[in-house]
Amino acid sequence: MTYGRLATIISMVALAVAVSNGSAQAAVEDILLEKGQITKEDWLKIKAEKEKEAALTPPAPASTVSNLLKGIELKATFYFDYTYATGDSFTGDVANKGINNPTANNNRGLATGFHFTRTYLTLIKRFDEGHHFRLTLDQMVNNVGGNSCPNANSSAGNCHEAAPFGLSGYAGTGRNTVFVKYAYYNHVVLPGLEVRIGEHQTPWIEYEEHRWTYRFRGPVMVDEQNFQTSSDLGVSVLGKVWNNKVDYHISLQSGEGYQNTQDGRGLAALGRVSIEPFQGVIVSGFYHNERERNGVTGFNPQRLLGNVEVYDPQADRFKVNAQAVWADDGANVGTALGPAIFVPGTYNGNDNTSAAVYGARNGPSTSIPRFHQARGYEFWGYYRIPLIEKMRLFSRYYFMKPNKDTTAGDIQSILFGISYDFSKYFSVALDYTLLKETVLGSGTTVGGQVISTSTAGNGGGPTCTTCGRTVDYDNQIFGVRVLVAF
Repeated sequence: MTYGRLATIISMVALAVAVSNGSAQAAVEDILLEKGQITKEDWLKIKAEKEKEAALTPPAPASTVSNLLKGIELKATFYFDYTYATGDSFTGDVANKGINNPTANNNRGLATGFHFTRTYLTLIKRFDEGHHFRLTLDQMVNNVGGNSCPNANSSAGNCHEAAPFGLSGYAGTGRNTVFVKYAYYNHVVLPGLEVRIGEHQTPWIEYEEHRWTYRFRGPVMVDEQNFQTSSDLGVSVLGKVWNNKVDYHISLQSGEGYQNTQDGRGLAALGRVSIEPFQGVIVSGFYHNERERNGVTGFNPQRLLGNVEVYDPQADRFKVNAQAVWADDGANVGTALGPAIFVPGTYNGNDNTSAAVYGARNGPSTSIPRFHQARGYEFWGYYRIPLIEKMRLFSRYYFMKPNKDTTAGDIQSILFGISYDFSKYFSVALDYTLLKETVLGSGTTVGGQVISTSTAGNGGGPTCTTCGRTVDYDNQIFGVRVLVAF
């Protein structure tokens, strides 16, 4: 074909393109071929010219707004519940339990009703180079009993998630405010190796929450009992290797936790390794060592945890988990820093006119020693009901002994429940919890159960100079728990 003929054909095509709509542009050469006005050779050359022209034409620049929105994820999560509680904390019995009628009535008012327990708002920005930034805001709005949150048992309210159940172990002050739970940069350096910098997850708690899946029902034991904080400031390396059979997370973090003022005078080294030797069995270990906290010499928290999980890797039919923990806060326990054990004051009273606050706070702060060679055990599991795959039966039992030298502070929690997962964005659970707590008494209004402060009176055992009378409380809580996320 001559150059002139080809130029004429190309001009015809260009003219057709100029006057045609978008749907006709791609078909004009096909129409010419079909009518016999060009040969197949001409058709192929026109196609090649069009592809060449398209390749040389630079793409239209993206707008600034579209660049900013690319890779953005926005998520919100809400937990709320309705609870009804009965037991010793809700029955006036000054002589035996130290609970007067006004205190019992107040406890019932706190424990029965609707509670909006947690709100998380998360923003994630993902970049093409294999890294992302995450910001998560955390708000505790369980402001029962008043309009401010001093984290103490007073008319100003009890604003930790343990309220209104009196569970010890909740860290942080100034609740019912917004916290920055996560603000970190994460980069995938190599397959199986990520680096995370900023306020981010500690190695254990989020891992267990992901396996357990019932965080909306309540925190896992190690979080509930202040064994660990869930987020802290520092740097981590983490990832999965050996065909994902080994999952590791190693951190160097502040140690105070995301709800407390950071103090750089002491750092915590933490690490978790989870090994799945064959599908369906995971063995995990966790270790935490902190040589100094808040500049207090001798306050050096140490934590050990072992965990075994058996699960159905095919259909998620069931999970069964067993855990053992050990904790110690160093030589300061029982010294001038304060009493050895801080127990909940939410439901405890020792006279006819006012409620008692043992240790001046409802639960220990991460800045106060809590554990003296403590031991704890936990078992949990769930099972999907056949033919109703979204419905699960679940249960949990744990026992925590904060101080090996006394029963004060001992707590058992026995949980049974059933849940229905409408979707990953909406779940409802009904549960029943039996709480058995041993707390410090005061004075002579609570009879019996004396822990001797002398070696001779303790059967030759260790002296407990900070121990006093104790009281056993049995409480039962029925709850309806709801997760909403989008």
